[in-house]
Amino acid sequence: MKLQKLLGLLLTSPNEAADDVLVEALRIGNEHEQMQALEALIRRGHARGLTGVLKQFAALAPNVQRRVVANARAFYFVLGDAGRGQGKPPRLAAMNVIAAARLGKLSYVLLENLRDSDEELSAAASSALLDMARWVNTRCRAMHRYAADGSAGDATGLTLLGTAVTGNDSTVMSAPTIAGDLATAFAEVMAERPEIESAVARALDWARTKHAGDLLRAALLLCDHPQSKTLAILKSPRHGGQASMVRKLQQPPAADHVEAFLLGASHGHLRTNFATAFAHITDRAVLDALLHHTHWLSDQQLRNCMTGVTRGVWWEEATLATDLESRTPVDAGRIAAWLVASGLTDPHLDARLQQVLAHVGADPAAKLAVLRQAARRPRDASCEMLKTMLGGEDETLARIAAREITRRRPPEFENLLLRAMTRATGSVRRVIGRSIGQVGFEHFWDRFERMEKSARRHAGRAMLKLLPDATLRLGRMLTGGTTDARVRALTMVQDLEMAGEFRQQLAQLTNHVSPRVRSKAVSLLVDVPGEATNVILEKVLADPDGRVRANAIEVLESKRGAEFVPMLTERARSPHGRERANAIKALHRLKIGSAAEQLAAMLHDARDEHRISALWTLRHVGMWHLLHDVGRLAQTDNSLKVRRYAAALLKTVVESMQKGGGMPRAA
Repeated sequence: MKLQKLLGLLLTSPNEAADDVLVEALRIGNEHEQMQALEALIRRGHARGLTGVLKQFAALAPNVQRRVVANARAFYFVLGDAGRGQGKPPRLAAMNVIAAARLGKLSYVLLENLRDSDEELSAAASSALLDMARWVNTRCRAMHRYAADGSAGDATGLTLLGTAVTGNDSTVMSAPTIAGDLATAFAEVMAERPEIESAVARALDWARTKHAGDLLRAALLLCDHPQSKTLAILKSPRHGGQASMVRKLQQPPAADHVEAFLLGASHGHLRTNFATAFAHITDRAVLDALLHHTHWLSDQQLRNCMTGVTRGVWWEEATLATDLESRTPVDAGRIAAWLVASGLTDPHLDARLQQVLAHVGADPAAKLAVLRQAARRPRDASCEMLKTMLGGEDETLARIAAREITRRRPPEFENLLLRAMTRATGSVRRVIGRSIGQVGFEHFWDRFERMEKSARRHAGRAMLKLLPDATLRLGRMLTGGTTDARVRALTMVQDLEMAGEFRQQLAQLTNHVSPRVRSKAVSLLVDVPGEATNVILEKVLADPDGRVRANAIEVLESKRGAEFVPMLTERARSPHGRERANAIKALHRLKIGSAAEQLAAMLHDARDEHRISALWTLRHVGMWHLLHDVGRLAQTDNSLKVRRYAAALLKTVVESMQKGGGMPRAA
């Protein structure tokens, strides 16, 4: 009770003697009393008392020292003065507190002590800079690894990140805690890191003492991203530490500066030595660290360096097998990335990847990683790994392999996929069907118009048997293609006799803007059983385009129905020549006597195109008793085109009679 009252009086006293009393109590008291005196000094916040704490910092109990470090912000304004003062104990204490509390903005205190002639002070300063660099490296690496690996459910990952955030090796953080503390820890590191990097870079510039090795290691620890100030030393010829950094990065790296080794290899004057250095890396910790930085393989120039490695650890079959024995399936997937970038020939690379695939076993994530690496190989590379995945039991991998094989299109890939289709599961068969269907349908589509009618009919039926989705693709061409594409698709439907399957699409195409499409769709639709032919033809015969109406009349002719005679008789007087000619031809085929009168009237029509259409009709129906009209047109018609057409028709008749065949048959 009396001690608490005395502490209360000392806390409120304005006299500096109170600080001296508390400092003395800190010196002679037990650990509990030291804690109380330290709390009182921190609450008073006087420079005299806080400096006194630093003077006897080395003699304090460990728990009391940790309390000083935890409250380092309260000592902030005295650490600079004490660290540059005359007494050695407060200077050493100030440097220890700065390093332990990670006060990067006070790094200038460490720089000044580094220049001191006292070996103990300079050693403490270099050690403090190294500790701070190691703290930055450890935290950044842990957070990056946590983010890259997604190790929220992994006890090792939680322990590692807990150590990075709290500094306590026994801390295992839960996933929700990590989500909140990760941003805070990153902000804390980035707030102090710039000053720490600047201090290390400046110290390495002029340091010529035996502590230069520690400073070089600190600089390498901070070379873990392209914007690092210590990495910039490699680009500064006048920097005093450039030569030592270059020499260090030309050697196989230690596990804690793999990032610097990889970033250094991106510089031209170090790139040529990278392959040689990599060939001598045998330390397991270094190899594990390299495996967690496979993103560097995206650099084409670094891949060229990898190609020059002839004595790599995983290149030989025996060494790869030995290395895989002690690795997890996830790391084995990373090894596949290195193998693909190594520049091995296709047969050797296939054999190595098969080794990796055998090691990962049934792990789906690792097998997917191996498949992705196989897919990243050049398009003309071997597809053996893809074939292996295609025949595997994992449906997801088989589907991906089928798509990749289709994209690469190796020789005979259609037969390969068809063979796999016979033993694959349903989802894989659908993917293969779509994959082959796209290629097979495009092949048939491109060659369709160059094939004979009978040949393309056989080829089309074979395509429908092999490609389950060919009907869907043809339907999409009917509804979504260009005008020429739709006409070609309609021709395919006609040749393959599939009008019934596309009844809905054909009905839509009867309203298409193109007359070619409308007429073709009508000619197919009227042959579909169950369709109202009269309704369709009446609709089309009212079409504004004469060619569409003419084609519809040809459909009426093929129907040979007596119910169409009134409609044909009406169309035989149409103002459109082709429509009129088709109507007369249809009436003649139906044996209607008025057809001859209609044709004779058409031969005397004043319109040139009607007389030409009449000559065409005469050639097709064979009404040779009207030849005298043909002779008249050949001699006296005003149109040169009509005279030539009539003369050609007469020539055909004469040649047929000279051969002894009589009048030529109707076309």
